[in-house]
Amino acid sequence: MDTLLIPDLMLIGTQIEAGQAVLVRDDRIAAVGEAHELTRLHPAARRTVLSHELLVAGGINGHNHSFQILMRGLGEDDDFFSWRSQVLYPVSERLRTADIRDGALLAFADMLESGITTVADFFYLNDQGIEQALAVVAAARTVGIRLVLARAFYDWEGAPARYRETPAEALRNVRALHAAVGDDPQVTVQVAPHSPHGASPAMIEAAVQASYDLGVPLHIHCAEGRYEREQCLQQYGLTPVALLNRHGALSAQTVLVHAVWVDDRDLDVIAQSGAAVIHNPSSNMILGDGIAPVPGMLARQIAVGLGTDGGCTNDRSSLFDEMRTAALLQKVAAEDGRALDAERAWLMGCEGGARALHIPAGAVAAGRLADLVSLDLDDWSLLPGPPTIRHLVYALSPRAVRRVFVGGKEVVRGGRAVFGEAPDLKARSRSWRAPR
Repeated sequence: MDTLLIPDLMLIGTQIEAGQAVLVRDDRIAAVGEAHELTRLHPAARRTVLSHELLVAGGINGHNHSFQILMRGLGEDDDFFSWRSQVLYPVSERLRTADIRDGALLAFADMLESGITTVADFFYLNDQGIEQALAVVAAARTVGIRLVLARAFYDWEGAPARYRETPAEALRNVRALHAAVGDDPQVTVQVAPHSPHGASPAMIEAAVQASYDLGVPLHIHCAEGRYEREQCLQQYGLTPVALLNRHGALSAQTVLVHAVWVDDRDLDVIAQSGAAVIHNPSSNMILGDGIAPVPGMLARQIAVGLGTDGGCTNDRSSLFDEMRTAALLQKVAAEDGRALDAERAWLMGCEGGARALHIPAGAVAAGRLADLVSLDLDDWSLLPGPPTIRHLVYALSPRAVRRVFVGGKEVVRGGRAVFGEAPDLKARSRSWRAPR
């Protein structure tokens, strides 16, 4: 049955309008228009009145590692290498399938309640198979979030054994995972060579082959820290971007995660290839990685989305936070309050991420997926009204999230995720300890 969502206010593009409604059919937005007109044209549609609520597009979290939420509070205030060797590696080596599933449930529920409707989970606890990735897929289905499972290709010998595969194993396993997920409209499998330091040139080329064979995007951490740029220049005489380009890993299917340590020549190459970037401002700040040149990306028409990154390099799961942080960080870097405005920050968190992930979401528009969030107009962070796009980027608290719809299905009601396991998950999470 068709459903009419009738809020007090709606964000269309970057303008907030009154008297509008959304017609949802199956999992898509069938029409957006005047509420009285859509009501007249579709008298049989079920009506859901969102009283004192503002309807917006759901946030697109372009980069996350769901299992890392189990390390929340353990690795902050460290540099990258200390965090990796003292927290990430020792804890992740001991996680069992049940832990991985609980971590995904916890991360995804937190995201939904913060207004995120799609997440790209860059997953590398593969154990040379697909069982652990399928546990993450099962968690996404349970919670109701839209999932892009970016299945890692990883062969650096310094990483834990459960991360590592040969190129042939990675190819075989990603194809098996892709087949196992099938045509699920809410879950897609994409490929993810870890990084220029975590994946050898042969592994990167295997991932490129899988991307073409399966017709899916390719995610890769790129130029996240200064060390990676220096390492690539020393080892190959190339920047990380130039190295990826040499191995055929830059195309319109490529999603570059971070892209902090890039110069103008790198940005030109990215723009010419059609690759997208996922900017992770809070994570970059916590690890002291630096400030990505986002204005230079946008000036070159590079699609830029936002990501939260993992739960132990960013303790929050809010794209609203990332929008605000992204805008403020660029203003500080440029010493110019106009460097990145609210409209562009909002679009990065919604449409930019949707473009990067090749997901038809990220906007309140006909033909897009009905992935929507309603905000409480009586929340303190939206007062005094009437709200504007600047309220949403600079003032909005995730506390204002009242309802979340994924594919038209209400998965958050009254600010709380409605999946059945939520109470038990909270009880388990309160007493969770990393296995020894």
